[in-house]
Amino acid sequence: VFTVGSLQKRAQMDVLMECVKFLLQQQDPGEKLKEMGQVIKKVFRLMPSGKHMSGRTIGRLEPTPSLSRKYCPC
Repeated sequence: VFTVGSLQKRAQMDVLMECVKFLLQQQDPGEKLKEMGQVIKKVFRLMPSGKHMSGRTIGRLEPTPSLSRKYCPC
C-alpha cells in the first residue's frame, strides 16, 4: 500500500525517463529537445494565483493615530 503522492511522483519519474530514452534514440537529440521544450511551454501554461492576496491592493499600511501613541521606542 502506497500513498497517492508517492505514486504520482513515481509516475512522473517514469514519464521523464521515457522522454530521456526517446531523446537519446533520436538522430538529432538537441533539436528534438528544443522542439519538446516549445511544446511543453505551450501545453503547461502558468496560471495566475488568486491565493494569499496575490495581486490585490493591501491599502493603507501606516499605523492609526491611536497605535502611534501606544508605541514607545525605548
